[in-house]
Amino acid sequence: MVANSEFTQSSDAVLIDRLHRVFAAQQKSFVEDGEPDVTMRKDRISRVIAMTIKHADRFTEATHADYGSRNPELGKALDVVSLIDGLKADRAATAGFMRGERRPSAFPLGLLGGRSRIHYEPLGVIGNISPWNFPIQLSLSMLGAAFGAGNRVIVKPSDQTPLTSTAIAEAIDEYFDETELAAFAGGFDLAVEFPKLPFDHLMFTGSPALAKIVSAEAAKNLTPVTLELGGKSPVLVSRTADVAEAARRIMWGKCLNGGQVCLAPDFGFIPAGSEAAFIEAATNIVGEMFPTMVGNDQYINFVNERHYQRVKGYLDDAREKGAQVIEVNPANEDFPPAARKMPITFVLNVTDDMVISQEEIFGPVFIIRTYSDFAEAIEYVNSRPKPLALYYFGEDEKEWQTVLNKTSSGGTVRNDVIVHFMQHKLPFGGVGNSGTGRYHGIEGFRRFSNPRGVYEQSNIGAKAIRLGLNFPMKSLHSKVIKAKLR
Repeated sequence: MVANSEFTQSSDAVLIDRLHRVFAAQQKSFVEDGEPDVTMRKDRISRVIAMTIKHADRFTEATHADYGSRNPELGKALDVVSLIDGLKADRAATAGFMRGERRPSAFPLGLLGGRSRIHYEPLGVIGNISPWNFPIQLSLSMLGAAFGAGNRVIVKPSDQTPLTSTAIAEAIDEYFDETELAAFAGGFDLAVEFPKLPFDHLMFTGSPALAKIVSAEAAKNLTPVTLELGGKSPVLVSRTADVAEAARRIMWGKCLNGGQVCLAPDFGFIPAGSEAAFIEAATNIVGEMFPTMVGNDQYINFVNERHYQRVKGYLDDAREKGAQVIEVNPANEDFPPAARKMPITFVLNVTDDMVISQEEIFGPVFIIRTYSDFAEAIEYVNSRPKPLALYYFGEDEKEWQTVLNKTSSGGTVRNDVIVHFMQHKLPFGGVGNSGTGRYHGIEGFRRFSNPRGVYEQSNIGAKAIRLGLNFPMKSLHSKVIKAKLR
């Protein structure tokens, strides 16, 4: 696939100059046009949907080319279907979200005709720095909330998937005026410049390490941020769980996009004595899903050599320090490094000094830990940074309530993994090290809005205030003050 556009042929210097011009144009049009009505907001979301449908083949073929092994039809399932569902949900809810909220007015002004309400006004120009693992989904999904709230948006897709980023930028240029929405498919210099702009809000999806850099730049302009990060999302498997079924669902999540998912289960706690049954069930399930792996475009490779070597390094370090490493290789294939693939791998006897215990894996590797008492698993989870997701498999209501009441995570799922992202009316986001801020549903609309407090005074209320302030201090006014301060 060869891209022939300004987006790939221009140097970053040219793109950076255009970025500043587009940002200024969006600011200007936002002020001059005022808040868009519901028809315009829904029209913008509809155009994102139409654009995605029209260019679905091009988008997913570009991602296949960027990865080298990511079947385009599978890419539609991973990146496009859920994206369109979410955008449609945002579009349907926009009018209701825009109505704002009534709030009670303080006594006695409420009785005298005063009215209090919240008016959700758009923030202005929103920036979105999106990642490479779901380059279509995470570049475009936030547009439902951002457009629903009435904003303009500039997207910076990942330079790790350049063909996909170029396809997105060119499609947006086809469907939108740059004062509404623009995308910039540039390299490192553009990525460095992007968070320096004084956006009204900046969204970043990526690693905690990069989030610290982005947040520091945004702070120079007091730009608020939404950070969608990741971390080591744990799985707690109860003694009451069906181990084989838990293994099936966990392996689906671990294999999804080659494990390169911020919500992927990173490590699991299995009841002591059940680990062999879990591994056997998981091995059988992986064999059913992927009878072969190396030449199979359904089994997705690492996006680039750096990430392949990173996870390989985690495994080498774990082996050297005494971990047990078990590979699931149904066809007993050789995995040449050039393929940037590795088999599903289980790691046992992991200690805290191993790198794999400290860093998010982001690949087809799953750590297995065991527990004798469920409280041990809870204690371990609470000793680590708060994860983006926490998964529990089991039928013990007391354990489930313990998970909810004694742990903290961005999202929590019972008897499955990852699927809460597809529940478009639930808020999605992290907490602590796994992120800040929420989008999806009403929380997304509110995230990209200013909840403007509005009070409408009545003539009677205004007279009452002035009359009260002019009362002698020995009057009823003084008694009211004393009563309020008791």
